[in-house]
Amino acid sequence: MRRRRILLALVALASSSAAACIDPAATAEQQALLAAEAKRAPEHVAFVFDRSGSIQGHQLSHAHTLLRDRVRSLGHGDRITAMELLQRSLEEVPRRWSQSVPERERSDLVLPSDSIARDRFVRDAVDYLAAFADSTGREQITGTDILSTMHDIAEEFRVRADTHKTLFIFSDMLQSTSNMEMEDQRRMPSADWVPRAVARGVLPDLSGVCIVVVGARVDTDAGQRVKQFWKLYFEATGATLRDENYSYRPVRLPGAEAC
Repeated sequence: MRRRRILLALVALASSSAAACIDPAATAEQQALLAAEAKRAPEHVAFVFDRSGSIQGHQLSHAHTLLRDRVRSLGHGDRITAMELLQRSLEEVPRRWSQSVPERERSDLVLPSDSIARDRFVRDAVDYLAAFADSTGREQITGTDILSTMHDIAEEFRVRADTHKTLFIFSDMLQSTSNMEMEDQRRMPSADWVPRAVARGVLPDLSGVCIVVVGARVDTDAGQRVKQFWKLYFEATGATLRDENYSYRPVRLPGAEAC
């Protein structure tokens, strides 16, 4: 009995200590924050990097800067995925990384430890993801297979169906494989490529995914032809690619409002 009273006293002390961590003057503000978080759908943001020879070093550096600012905007429970574009086919083992921002310890209380854990995670993630934007050691990259990579991305998004999904593709969007070569328009896909792929059932399911492309030219006729193909392709996969989300060098990445 005495042991039970001691245990109850310790629990009460722990509860009062936790409550004491909150500044009474800030309680209303903190409760508003928790209420907003409860209403907000968790995000799953994926970053895909093109490190092929057609991408300049300054573009990769810019990609990491954009990524850094976007990752810093994520909240508790949001998920991050990073992947390097495959070179030739799905037979390759993708270079990928995926983790979630730590959840709050308690959904009804703002604890300093939550902010510390989130900030540490974001800092470490930004540092780790710098490797995906590394401009060195690219001599062995022999192709750019965006189409195959999208199948791996679709699987990543299947992990959590309840999230707001955004895919950021840092690439010039020039598919470069044995059967399709968009660079210099050497082997562009036929006008019926997308409908035939739909009929064959070979497209990934990217339903509900918001697509943001960074690094693709839109100021030339060739660039517009490439863009048109990808708009048709992503529409057929169930994703959304808006004109304003297909650009060469944006100042910032859009948030969850992108689509």
